[in-house]
Amino acid sequence: MYINNYALNLTNEQSLDIETDFGKATMIRHNIGKLILKTGNIIATDPILLYDDQPYYIKVKPAEYPVYVFTANFENGENKTALSKIEFSKEKPVKWEMALYEGERSNNLKNDEYLGFDVENGICAYMDDSIMEELDTLFEKDLEEYENLIKANVIYNKKELKYQSISYGNNGCNIIVFTSGWKDGTFPSYYGYDKNNKVCCLVTDFMVFE
Repeated sequence: MYINNYALNLTNEQSLDIETDFGKATMIRHNIGKLILKTGNIIATDPILLYDDQPYYIKVKPAEYPVYVFTANFENGENKTALSKIEFSKEKPVKWEMALYEGERSNNLKNDEYLGFDVENGICAYMDDSIMEELDTLFEKDLEEYENLIKANVIYNKKELKYQSISYGNNGCNIIVFTSGWKDGTFPSYYGYDKNNKVCCLVTDFMVFE
């Protein structure tokens, strides 16, 4: 199973100069809002593609949680979203486990293999499962209006991080949308566990810090 502990542990930092396979970069943490969870079931997805419409099987306490994006600002002027994090507590993670959907297993994965969500539009999102349930019931016209709402707020830009908290649905929840690291691809997420073996965060790795 692929797991980059070095990259995941960088989410404990606010700013750092680092060497990457793609050149020197400065990592900067950005607070991009609070995710409102009414069910505690988290979905990570491309908010336009909506291919990944299942929540991760680990449920958290319904609440509002801060979301951070960690960008790699390269010397050539490009800024890449390297990591994103939903923080459930202030405790630091001491171990990581891949975030999976119900029925998925990671114990048969090879060292370079992983399971993740697909991005085809250069943007990704975190949302409560209740929003996805509403989206699944939309007619084509309403779905087009939803897509236009997303596109009007966040469009991929390799030079600058774009993000937005978008209120949506009838349950008082929101969608946290932000640009992805390499625009398109499949990206894994991991739950961080603290010293008391409690889930303290969820981190998505956009494979920038290799």
